[in-house]
Amino acid sequence: MEQKPKLTFGDINFKNLEQFKVITQKTLPVTYSENFYIKILTYSDFSTLGYYNDIAVGAITARIEEKDGKKTAYIMTFGVLDAYRRLGFGTQLLNELINRVRSHEEIRTIYLHMWVSNEIGFQFYSRHGFEKTTYKKNYYTDIDPPHCYILTKRLYPDVDPPIPYTEEDAEKEHEIAQQ
Repeated sequence: MEQKPKLTFGDINFKNLEQFKVITQKTLPVTYSENFYIKILTYSDFSTLGYYNDIAVGAITARIEEKDGKKTAYIMTFGVLDAYRRLGFGTQLLNELINRVRSHEEIRTIYLHMWVSNEIGFQFYSRHGFEKTTYKKNYYTDIDPPHCYILTKRLYPDVDPPIPYTEEDAEKEHEIAQQ
């Protein structure tokens, strides 16, 4: 059995911020402001570049938020350059983030917004324990359709109860799909 190539990880900093920008611009359908990129530097505990043979090939960034009175990690950006996909790098980046978040026991979940048309992304996140928890109409302003799912991963599913995907969310999703 052939072994998957391994990534090494490095913090996002001023020296490699341009590499992070390129990865983000090439892998995500949204455009971020310069201020967004500068702010990423303040989330270094939960943000990393993935390197393969000393080349930055992917990145994941997250911040800690309060949601419903509990701490959660929010994935802001996540992408692997096209030429390096299907090699397990996305899984390695996500697992690196999960391990970093798990070192903070007060954080129980990780969540993200995902464009409704991103079927490959949904399959990837489902394989890694993320579940649909909300459907948001008109979340995006610069992509069509503008709707998204909130996907959530419970870090301790044996202890924490499932987060329901409500009937109202499913109805909204169905309603939009019919248009």
